[in-house]
Amino acid sequence: MSELASYSIQAIFFALVAVVVVSRSKKTDLYQFALISIWLIGVIAIYARYKEGQVLFYSNDQLFHLRIIEYYLPKEGLSFEGIIGLRYVLTIPVYLISLTGINAMLTIKFMQLCALLGIYSATKKYFIEQKLEFQYLYVPLCAGPLLIFMSLLSLRDVILAYFAILFTLRSPLNFKILPLMFMFLLRPHLGVAMAFGFLVAQVFIRLKPRLHIFKLALFSITSYVIGSVSYWLGALIQQGATLQLPSSVFSQTKITRLGANFTGLQFLTLRDGDDLVVSATNTMLLISRFVFFETVLIPILFLVFTLKSLSLNRIAKIQTLQAFLFFYGVVSQTTWNSTRQNIPFLVCMGALAVADIEHFRKFKAKVAPKLLMATR
Repeated sequence: MSELASYSIQAIFFALVAVVVVSRSKKTDLYQFALISIWLIGVIAIYARYKEGQVLFYSNDQLFHLRIIEYYLPKEGLSFEGIIGLRYVLTIPVYLISLTGINAMLTIKFMQLCALLGIYSATKKYFIEQKLEFQYLYVPLCAGPLLIFMSLLSLRDVILAYFAILFTLRSPLNFKILPLMFMFLLRPHLGVAMAFGFLVAQVFIRLKPRLHIFKLALFSITSYVIGSVSYWLGALIQQGATLQLPSSVFSQTKITRLGANFTGLQFLTLRDGDDLVVSATNTMLLISRFVFFETVLIPILFLVFTLKSLSLNRIAKIQTLQAFLFFYGVVSQTTWNSTRQNIPFLVCMGALAVADIEHFRKFKAKVAPKLLMATR
């Protein structure tokens, strides 16, 4: 049997497992089956085109995962440092499954698909809890092109996004602990950022509602500065590096990059060698934003509704915004931030933004007849 045939059979098996699982739910809809179908076609097409070289497609992080599973775990064994550094939460289960002969990279892709389906289900559940109607028009902003594309890769970003949305949309504190722990183990500074955003939101919401925008701006600046300082504190703790003050916190470059980063356009601000971390041209990346339109549209919608003091679920929106700014403060001290690292925030922003859209649509539908009657 050829390698492509073997890989395709395994992919079909995983897709059937996903179909069986989602079919057991009474809330199953056609979009879930569409996600599974697109994933199946996509992973087979990528393997057919690149074969084993697929681990270098889009991101070499896939190669890093492959080396952990094929070399470090069987030959080096387990170590305390590897809990985070070698991403044991992800790589150990995949390694154990790979012992049965199933392709390890495909297994990670399947885990990404499960996370994507989980994000879609969590968003729909949130709408039900808020007594809102989840229309298909909102789907691209909750589980759209970017997430679908990322589910085709052996990375961890869609998985992280799933934990992020569980942390953000779940109300009881004890339900937030497990998703936060998984985020920390897979990407420590994301877990710290989410925890920080949660604490800031608890303080913010207890303040008087006056001067909402002014207080939001003040908190936002503080979160960014603390994030910048935290990078060097983390380097001191993890690597024993010399403690330094953050470089150029309020420079024109950093502020410009913040705005570009927020809307997924950070590649436009890379200069002086930093642009070497991106292989595609700016023109190609700009064109890609028409396909992955949610990278620009979601942050704008989210910011608009966050500035409205009477909008839905203020705590979750404040939490997400402050977590993002803290996260940006950390990565602003480096040159390696990319759009895919923002995916956990993008997913949370999307769910909260479309909930606000439906909330205001529902509100207008109730108020409009009353206004019409009042003018007669």
